[in-house]
Amino acid sequence: MKKFISTLILATVAGTGTLYAQYASDALRFSQGNYGSSSRFKGLGGAQIGLGGDMSSLGANPAGLGMFTRSEFSITPEFNNASADAVYLGQRTKDSKNHLNLNQAGAVFYTPIRKRQGADLNKGALSIVWGVGFNRTNDFNANFRYDGQNAQNSMTDYFAQIATGVTQDKFGDNSLEAKAYDSGLIVADANDPTRYYAATEVPNVQQNYDFRTGSTSEFNVAAGLNISNQLYLGASLGFVNIRYDRNSEFLESGVQTLNDLTTEDYSFSYRINQLTDGSGVNGRLGLIFKPTSTLRIGATFQTPTWLHIQDNWSESLYTEYTASNGGVTSFPTQADNYLTEYNLRTPYKGSLGASLILGNNALISADIDYIDYASMKLSNSDNYLSNSTIADNNAEIKDQYTGAINYRVGGEYKLGPVALRAGFGLNGSPYADDDDNVFDTKIYSGGLGYRYNNYYFDVAYQRVETTNTFSPYQLALNNPVGPAPVANVNFAKNNVFLTFGVRF
Repeated sequence: MKKFISTLILATVAGTGTLYAQYASDALRFSQGNYGSSSRFKGLGGAQIGLGGDMSSLGANPAGLGMFTRSEFSITPEFNNASADAVYLGQRTKDSKNHLNLNQAGAVFYTPIRKRQGADLNKGALSIVWGVGFNRTNDFNANFRYDGQNAQNSMTDYFAQIATGVTQDKFGDNSLEAKAYDSGLIVADANDPTRYYAATEVPNVQQNYDFRTGSTSEFNVAAGLNISNQLYLGASLGFVNIRYDRNSEFLESGVQTLNDLTTEDYSFSYRINQLTDGSGVNGRLGLIFKPTSTLRIGATFQTPTWLHIQDNWSESLYTEYTASNGGVTSFPTQADNYLTEYNLRTPYKGSLGASLILGNNALISADIDYIDYASMKLSNSDNYLSNSTIADNNAEIKDQYTGAINYRVGGEYKLGPVALRAGFGLNGSPYADDDDNVFDTKIYSGGLGYRYNNYYFDVAYQRVETTNTFSPYQLALNNPVGPAPVANVNFAKNNVFLTFGVRF
């Protein structure tokens, strides 16, 4: 139970909107993702490392390109419904969001290798297949909200906490603590001007709204080699692009006591805006071996992605007081902006897979990945961040995160030109103390395929379920006002993918 509580705390820290641990939590966000895949392999739960012969090989195991015997083009749009079910201070709220995206597009080009006259046409290097493609590997789109009545503490306790230690005249220009002090949400201790406390009362009503958009995508250049129709080798280069946009607003309202006889209502809005862009590069090496005509064994090694991140982050505070006579006093403040740049090295990723071909009508495929999230590492770029900030966040990464194992399994059965598919995947929790696997991600999928001459159509449905925790603010341990409130949020993404392809 102690380990579970520790996990809850670290996940809460990772989910907050404050600058504390922001870079460590963003490192995890930008390091997670799935191999790109077509609707066919989406329907198989993403199990593809040992299968090959599909456009998905561009973004997963490039050795699978060696199994192509013709050139091919395909495109896969997707429709997503992202829903969130949150519980906060005993109250439940729901939210959702719909959007359309391009999930995958690519082309591969088959080139047979000429043999000298009289040579065995089934031995040695038989063909080279190269291709280019786009894959969307992670999706950040989500809307969620939570609200409730807090009888223990307030965000103003957090404001007082970050202000404590210096006198008011030493506050940074336009800093959050200065905004809170100037708007009357915190006051200095009469006997110690370096100590502050909240000027508001409990209970209060708290609401939080979070809107997120963006994705991680890759442009892949890859090639595969067919050796004797038994061994397939491949390599790829991935150019990664990240776009993450988050807008969050925390609202709180309640009563402030002015003196023994007078009170007034207060309300404030604390807004956070984060816009992050990143770009980088990675590489993959892969192989597929066919010991028999029915069994395929595959392996892929993905290098770390070396990313350069640009982060634009701002916060603002707007406060209003309503007196008993109805008069309103407001304290708008200027947004405080932070522009930073840094480098991120994501973890390496190793994958093994096997596929079993059952006659002419069926197959079973299974994969396993290992990803060491504790190996993520931040480094400075043009000294935007202090060395201590880099060191502290790298220490957070090593302390909070661990290696994770992902599993995928799927099957396909053909009825003439129609194929039926189903699959399941589980992405292991990246958190070091999550012994109960609370933060695993589960993926359920199914799909249909149809082949007609040189054309094919595939559709897949995928449901992704995961849990996370968020806190609108942080309070020091053993403080007199109790722990900061935590929202438990269950996320579900219902995705529909449609692939159209043509062979030529």
